[in-house]
Amino acid sequence: MKLVVRADDVGYSKVCNIGAFETLDNGIVTSMDIMLDTPGTIDALERLRNYPWISVGWHTHFWGSPLLGGDKVPTLFDAARDGFRKDLAAEDVSFDEALAECRAEMELCVRILGRAPDVGGSMVPADTPFGRALLQVHDEYHIVTDFMGTDLGSPSEIYSAAGKWADRKIYVRGIQEYCRALKNGPLTPAGWTDSITSLLDYDPVRFYTEDESKLLSVDEDSITVHAWHPGYVDYYVYRCGDYTPASYCFKDIRTVDVHALCSREVKDWINKNHVELINMRDALYGTSEYQNHLRSVGNGRQH
Repeated sequence: MKLVVRADDVGYSKVCNIGAFETLDNGIVTSMDIMLDTPGTIDALERLRNYPWISVGWHTHFWGSPLLGGDKVPTLFDAARDGFRKDLAAEDVSFDEALAECRAEMELCVRILGRAPDVGGSMVPADTPFGRALLQVHDEYHIVTDFMGTDLGSPSEIYSAAGKWADRKIYVRGIQEYCRALKNGPLTPAGWTDSITSLLDYDPVRFYTEDESKLLSVDEDSITVHAWHPGYVDYYVYRCGDYTPASYCFKDIRTVDVHALCSREVKDWINKNHVELINMRDALYGTSEYQNHLRSVGNGRQH
């Protein structure tokens, strides 16, 4: 089976990036989803230039501050937060301001990284002014969207940048599914908890070694994405940015994810079960970029 291991929230802060990139240098991460408006964005983009075998996604949280400045995009800005307003899905958001900001973020990415992200997707409803602007910029830069299914065992069609539908299966598994499997007070998407007992039971190594993801049960020709949140925590990550109900949980799991994704136990499990690591471009277009990288450093399918 083929597996994309994705690191989310890249670019959160420079300190957070240290942990995220540890999973590239010494771990199993094959793809990174980057935020383009947070304090660590430029640092992450500059680092990513050195990892051409890693695919890149646009992680549209908008937890940071508008690149254009609050005075240029006032309907997107919350002066009290000195950043994006929390309700970007509101109807009073200006489509033109949202379009200008999203284009500015993409121009920053292209200028530093040298290319647009490979994949993306709206975390703001598409039927809102901000959502429409976001999807328009995805189209302008030929960023692939709508390529994932969320239920294990359900095939998903993939929309390619060329505008054609491909018959390929991609399943999304990761933190949400794992949290459902926790034994002591599950951290479910509908009811995140700050229970210390639950957080202490959070063990992504076990997610693999005991196959809690059910990865070994999927069709041999299927593609699975495991999404994690590796990174180290500084004040910005601890107190700023993330305003979702899960924010207090993610403060604790980021360093655990770094450890797990770099662990010998997980690498050995991947090798033992003949799991083929791929990046998102490989998943979309049938290429072998990530495996070719491993071969170039003498590993082949090994890690």
